Amino acid sequence: MKNKTFKTSIIIFMATLLLILQPASTQAQSAQIASATQNGVTDPAELEAFMDEYLAEQMETHHIPGVVITFVKDDEVFFSKGYGYADLENQTPMDVNETLLTTASLGKAFSAVGVLQQYERGAIDLHEDIRPYITDFQLQTKFDEALTFANLLTHTDGFEARLIGAAAQNPEGLISLGELIESYTPTQLYPPGQYMTYGDFAATLSGYLTQEVSGLSFEAYMESNILSPLGMTDSTFDQRLSDEMMARLATGYDYAEGEYHSGPVFYIRSTPAGGLRTTASDMNAFMLVLLNGGEYQGTRILDEATTQLMHTQQFAPDPKMAGITYGLFEHFENDQRILLRDGDGVGTRSRMVMLPEQDMGFFISYNSGNSNLRMDIVSAILEHYYPIGNTTAPLPVDDYQARTKLFTGTYRPLNSDATSFGKSMFFFSQLVEVTSTDEGYLSIVTAGMGGEQSSVMGGFEGTSQWVEVEPLYFEQVGGKGQLSFVQNEAGEITQMISGQGYHSAFAKLPWYESLSFQMSLIQLVALLLVSAMFSTFVSWPLGALIRKLRKKSSDEPVLLGAFAARLWTGIVAGMLGLFILRAIGLLYAIDAVAGMPNFVWGVTEEMISALNSIYLPVTLALPLPIFVALAWGNRWWKVSTRIHYTLITLAVLGGIWWVNYWNLLGFRI
Repeated sequence: MKNKTFKTSIIIFMATLLLILQPASTQAQSAQIASATQNGVTDPAELEAFMDEYLAEQMETHHIPGVVITFVKDDEVFFSKGYGYADLENQTPMDVNETLLTTASLGKAFSAVGVLQQYERGAIDLHEDIRPYITDFQLQTKFDEALTFANLLTHTDGFEARLIGAAAQNPEGLISLGELIESYTPTQLYPPGQYMTYGDFAATLSGYLTQEVSGLSFEAYMESNILSPLGMTDSTFDQRLSDEMMARLATGYDYAEGEYHSGPVFYIRSTPAGGLRTTASDMNAFMLVLLNGGEYQGTRILDEATTQLMHTQQFAPDPKMAGITYGLFEHFENDQRILLRDGDGVGTRSRMVMLPEQDMGFFISYNSGNSNLRMDIVSAILEHYYPIGNTTAPLPVDDYQARTKLFTGTYRPLNSDATSFGKSMFFFSQLVEVTSTDEGYLSIVTAGMGGEQSSVMGGFEGTSQWVEVEPLYFEQVGGKGQLSFVQNEAGEITQMISGQGYHSAFAKLPWYESLSFQMSLIQLVALLLVSAMFSTFVSWPLGALIRKLRKKSSDEPVLLGAFAARLWTGIVAGMLGLFILRAIGLLYAIDAVAGMPNFVWGVTEEMISALNSIYLPVTLALPLPIFVALAWGNRWWKVSTRIHYTLITLAVLGGIWWVNYWNLLGFRI
């Protein structure tokens, strides 16, 4: 017994000795990580080690060629580094100082600063109507309420979001902001201030008004009032890049079937909404000026009080949720309040993140169209540096399992293009399907034809589960998100509001607008239209020819009315089918190079011709119900043929309804 005790003592002694004599570097590293975890971002070397490991894994997992990331903290640049390649073919490394980045919608934050500068100088009032400032043309609005500068900065302008004419394939295709607004003004769907309808139009108007008030072009104003004062010499809103800048521009990539595919240089017509090209090092200056009350290295571009407007929530879709400031989106996670702005372009993703209470911010940009890294890195940094320990799972309301059916259905963002032919883009993406699970949770998945890669403004990439913790209010299971629902007086759910992503409000669609019904309908219509053409132009004449060769007479007499009706219907079915194929082929086929629908470059004469060609089959379809009544009244053909003919007529009418629903009936823009 004593011997056993002695051995145990020796083992404990040796273990203690090994712990004491642990290599100093290992001890230091453990202490360093523990310190970082407890005290936030304090050591650039530790941050670099964390980023090296994290980004290496993420770049491999998500097939990202190159990344640049830069941190600012306590009024100075804290850490900056590039990873991978800006150009795979030439093996050009991603460089924080040299690589020129396409930041897309991140430029909207700069546009907001431009408007706030005009407010600060007394040239405008943020809460006055913008329409008197537009003198070159009349802005088409649908509501009497004032459309204010504040509405534009918070995306509560009420206009639908459109892609038609949003981009150009070369610099020659760029047009002035006034011409862009006059030619491609979307429809105002809601009164100003009611909903957040995120899109490019608000920023386009902001930029146009900035140049109208200042007397400078938008690009010149940004250069002389923001970029140059901040020393952002490698940044520009001028999309006609010099040869030197073009050579430094990061190539955008898409990864498919095991290979990287490079994309084209993308020219956004709305320069205020997405025209900024910059470097990671230049973005340090912009983050520091916003974190330091509008001043950077002795240069002030905004007063402290005005800068605070970009830190203060100005609108929230629901009182329980994050909202938007003037130009920046709120996000709450791990007891931290975050301000951020994203940028999505062809083969590029960017995100600017600021934690004002920590006096810290970071900017990340990479040359891939995959959004996962940009979103996940925020949670990774917060979990590593600002953990909140074990948290209790949210307690659901008592009857949550019985209530889930109330919320299930298909939802579409309120900012969807509802009045032009671009509406059909939301047939392919942006839809959200809400179902219930056996556990009584809500399961939410993107429901566009792009599957889980369909982009949704509300932050629903992939599949997520939610539990009701208060009546009509949900929290994400194992996640950080929030949802709320709007119920009408009849007890029906009409809207879903997201507290993540771009905080979109989603309308609950009636059954006939769901993707499953729309897909089933057009597939059934297509099948019947094909059967009509086959019956009219193949089986019918072929049967007559066979009977003639066999010298057999038809069981049914050949009546002129029956003959005309059958031929007429076959022609209408063929014309409608060809219209649908042609319209989809021209308008919605994805450009193989840019990965964008063809109409994003604008509307061509061929598109107009295709849309207008629907009038003839619609007109010719008008007598079809009369032909059906005559067929049954006069007993044309046998019963099975009459049933088939009736179904074909219904298919033609259903196809016309489908075409009209997606705004393809006539030229709608």
